[in-house]
Amino acid sequence: MPTGDDMCGIAGFAGGREERGSDLVGRMLAALVHRGPDAVGVRTGETWGLGARRLAIIDLVTGDQPVSNERGDIHAVLNGEIYNYVELRAELLARGHRLRSTGDTEVLVHLWEESGPDMVGRLRGMFALAVADERSRTLFLARDRVGKKPLYWTRQGRKLLFASELKGLREALSARPEVDLDGLAAYLAFGFVPEGQCILRGIAKLPPAHWLSLDMLTGEVRQRRYWRLDLAPDESICFTDAVQEVVALLDEAVRLRLRSDVPLAVFLSGGLDSGMVTALAARHREGLRAITVRLAGTAGETALARATAERAGVDLEEMTIDAADGLALLPRLAEVFDEPLADSSAIPTMLIAVRARERATVVLNGDGGDEALAGYRRFLAARVSAWPGAGWWGPRLAALLPVARDTADRLARGFRAGDRSYLAWGPTKLTTDEVGDLVGPRPATTSAVDAILQAPGPTAPADLLRRLDLEFFLPGDLLVKMDRATMAASLEARSPFLDHVLLERVARYPSGLLLRGFRTKSVLRAAGVGLLPPEVRRAPKRGFEVPLEAWLSGAWAGEVKALVDDPGSRLRRLVPGSKLARWAGWSRMPDRRRAARAVFTLLTLEHWLRRWT
Repeated sequence: MPTGDDMCGIAGFAGGREERGSDLVGRMLAALVHRGPDAVGVRTGETWGLGARRLAIIDLVTGDQPVSNERGDIHAVLNGEIYNYVELRAELLARGHRLRSTGDTEVLVHLWEESGPDMVGRLRGMFALAVADERSRTLFLARDRVGKKPLYWTRQGRKLLFASELKGLREALSARPEVDLDGLAAYLAFGFVPEGQCILRGIAKLPPAHWLSLDMLTGEVRQRRYWRLDLAPDESICFTDAVQEVVALLDEAVRLRLRSDVPLAVFLSGGLDSGMVTALAARHREGLRAITVRLAGTAGETALARATAERAGVDLEEMTIDAADGLALLPRLAEVFDEPLADSSAIPTMLIAVRARERATVVLNGDGGDEALAGYRRFLAARVSAWPGAGWWGPRLAALLPVARDTADRLARGFRAGDRSYLAWGPTKLTTDEVGDLVGPRPATTSAVDAILQAPGPTAPADLLRRLDLEFFLPGDLLVKMDRATMAASLEARSPFLDHVLLERVARYPSGLLLRGFRTKSVLRAAGVGLLPPEVRRAPKRGFEVPLEAWLSGAWAGEVKALVDDPGSRLRRLVPGSKLARWAGWSRMPDRRRAARAVFTLLTLEHWLRRWT
């Protein structure tokens, strides 16, 4: 029996009387229609209101939301899917609960009756959910373990408001919120606003693996973490056992995510992660369709994607994206990502999502493989940095390597930085000094990174990088990109590598095992034997970023000139024009590749400011 799941946008309020509560929730949901074009539902009480927009995936007839228990005093909405819905539903029925639908949302109200907040520990899936309990006068919000589904909230007096996206929450605010300068500084540094911060003052994101409750009578808010991925390297695990375990766990995760009553497809690059997902999915689903992107002017991975598709026996559709496509999409990026996001791979992701939606309603992807299984080259640098004296000889070695000068400089900075090497090797866009030059020194710029570095756990450099990728980069950038890009096209994205059962197991693998033979993602490369072509298993990691240097100096040159020269640019309200002017010479800076990313970060911010301020 399949799971009953939906991709939705949810919104609501609690804690204050609202005479026209259904109108309030309705306005919030109207801004989220892209997340759920198939149906809309609202339910309200004296001091609460819940609503959901639905993208129907399974239980197409009886799965509308909100849902209620038998007595009609507990109500719930869900954005996401609960993969173990079948087992939970069977348990609830055996204990005497009566369920009216065959969808997964209804299990929430009955689990709440039995376990209260502890129910989230029983859920396997991706979700942002809300429960309104009229008996205890409680509003309960929760978010999935790794942060696949978003949830924003704020307070206005005694009232708490929440929504899946900022654009939904904006509809309920009495005044236009101001830009938060700490959030802005963090965005400039990393190209995204990290968990724990927001681009707008007074608004919060519920962190991954957390729940929040509001006492509607007293106004008291409590927030708790219910799960943590503990990296606990076990040196006794042998390589062969790890390979077999990864194949089994990933196969189960893929199989669960193939449950759907609507057409399904796969995003396929030429890499290991999406290749493994495609190969395993093809074992369980006939007639599977895969879609791949070629970035014009780059070598790309199209040939590798073709090889994987042929080996797996799936139909492959190819699309090409060029600089003109990206330029036309810049204003749309600001609309879709209502917190600014300067990940250039959002451009092909959005365009492939639109194409996929013409063929399917659900798409599988390879998100999480690099973070969970050490797929980035920075993990190799981190291993080297653990060797004795690396802080001294590492920079000298970097200068002798046959790599570009900017790459050698980044390696050297990381070797000198010790446990803060992530700021040199990770997704940094502007340096701390550059951020300070634009908006003034902000001590919160790297606070999210510092908090993870200071948390208890393994301290080996490769393990620290793994934690930062899983807890910082993944939820702050990659999952935001995939969720908003696919949801903007009314497409559901599923990520088998982010199944929490799989994550908990691979968290025990030591970095030496994951990087065996001084190769990234060694376990997954070996797991691909018999599933992927040899050339795919041997291929180095390639990013999905667009060729920013070529685009910014070519078709996008006018955008750059307007950014630094136009006295009417919105960015000049926050940054002195003289500070922007230095970026006109980005192509002559020593680290040209990073400079291009910095300029794209500023361009993205300018378009965001035009749309939302």
